[in-house]
Amino acid sequence: MRLLAPLLFASLLLLPAASAHDGSSSKPSLPTLTEKEEAKLSDGKLLLWTTRDENADGAGIVTGLIEIDAEPAEIWEILLDFESIPETSGAMKSADRYEDTNGAGSRVVGVEYLVKVAWVEIIYSVHHDYFASKNYLVWTLDPNKTNGIKSTVGSFSTWPGSAPGKTRFLYRTSVDTGRKVPDWVEEDLSEGSLKSYIKAVRSRAEK
Repeated sequence: MRLLAPLLFASLLLLPAASAHDGSSSKPSLPTLTEKEEAKLSDGKLLLWTTRDENADGAGIVTGLIEIDAEPAEIWEILLDFESIPETSGAMKSADRYEDTNGAGSRVVGVEYLVKVAWVEIIYSVHHDYFASKNYLVWTLDPNKTNGIKSTVGSFSTWPGSAPGKTRFLYRTSVDTGRKVPDWVEEDLSEGSLKSYIKAVRSRAEK
């Protein structure tokens, strides 16, 4: 389940958190699909979009959607296994869960991540809100922690698939590192990381 590309920029940019949202706790919406996109999705293809949010200082929003031959519960077991991420990333050294409680209608999970490449080391903490009954999770940086990036928002959500036993997995993410890097670099690395992660989730869920 590879979240980070083995590059310095990737270690700075691509931090586990999944689909962009507005900071609220509402479930993200499925993109409107064309007939061609619907056919690709039903055929097992990954759909990917990148847009630029002008209200977020130009931060890129990357959206991925795929259909998985598994039930939602099987997919969520993988998505909530944050501690397994370092096993699949050379850059990520640790993922420590410091909070796992029931909040007001959601399960609150706080995870501190350590990313290290060469002489660069970044520690950041992510606050996840998991709404199990509605099959979605949203996250932001934990404001009560010291973080090595400026911001990240995102979401995971699952939806009924094209046939019984199939589930659609939607992942959106937006990251602002606070570092001066070209927009196209950030988008390219974000897309590559998201593709790897979504495909790995499908591979594990369909075993």
